[in-house]
Amino acid sequence: MRDLFAELEFANDALAERSASVLPGFRLHRLEVLNWGTFDGAVHALNLEGQTTLLVGQNGAGKSTLVDALLTLLVRPGKTRNYNLAAGANKTERTEKSYILGAYDRRSQEEDNRGEVRYLRPGGAKVSVLLACFCNRSNGHVCTLAQLLYLSDSGVEKVYCFANDERSIAGDCSGLKGVDKLPQEMRKRGFKASTKYTEYFEWFRSAT
Repeated sequence: MRDLFAELEFANDALAERSASVLPGFRLHRLEVLNWGTFDGAVHALNLEGQTTLLVGQNGAGKSTLVDALLTLLVRPGKTRNYNLAAGANKTERTEKSYILGAYDRRSQEEDNRGEVRYLRPGGAKVSVLLACFCNRSNGHVCTLAQLLYLSDSGVEKVYCFANDERSIAGDCSGLKGVDKLPQEMRKRGFKASTKYTEYFEWFRSAT
């Protein structure tokens, strides 16, 4: 698993001291993605440990892709959730489908002057996994939200998952065989799992 913040260091001792303090409420402890946008083929993680964090990087490095992963986990699907707005993009430029397929480039076609999008996972056969652990250090409570996304003939399909403890993609979402019985498989692995957002929302609303 690649730690995307492995090379970050605290700017000074005061900031390091602050990182050890106990902050109230549930805060983002760790965010993980697999086969989401350009984060392809391996688990990529942000180990935030509940700290206020500034995400920086060059254009195209994946900052908005990670923010959109968190939006996907927390915000109801539909008109209230718009991807890549931090970068000033058109509301329809990025979608769940484009993230699942791994859209990464647009090449112009000379014959019709239209752009052709290229994909890292053009067949849509791989499952995309998003996972976030939240921790309330004041009482020691931890919960994990996860979503498994894939394409079917009818469009984007999602399995919403929740656990009342700390989980990881590598430890709890690897080795999935097929998509026909994903909810049942995730329940065997200790998650609550549903294809309905309303159930998922109630799980994490009640926990927090």
